[in-house]
Amino acid sequence: MKKSISFKEIDKARKILELGKTSSMQEIKDKYRELSLKYHPDKHVKNKEEYEDKIKEINNSYEILIKYCIKYPISFKAAKTREVEDGEYMKQHYKRFYDGWWGDKD
Repeated sequence: MKKSISFKEIDKARKILELGKTSSMQEIKDKYRELSLKYHPDKHVKNKEEYEDKIKEINNSYEILIKYCIKYPISFKAAKTREVEDGEYMKQHYKRFYDGWWGDKD
């Protein structure tokens, strides 16, 4: 069984998908689709092997980010939805993500 996803893996995946330090699920999905179309091996017959490696890297990065994002519960309670409207939920989410940013020993 694989351990939890490390910050290094998340950060590398974010960079491969050309995402900023903050992104919504929709932005992650849109960027994944964009890069998948751009680097699809069938579009690059001359360098097919190179693009097969690139698409594997893109797919793996997307999987890492989605796994990271979906493991956090979302509350549909009124108080929690107000926090989202006020931006408090995202502040807490980013705090969880960036805690240890400079101190990771992975």
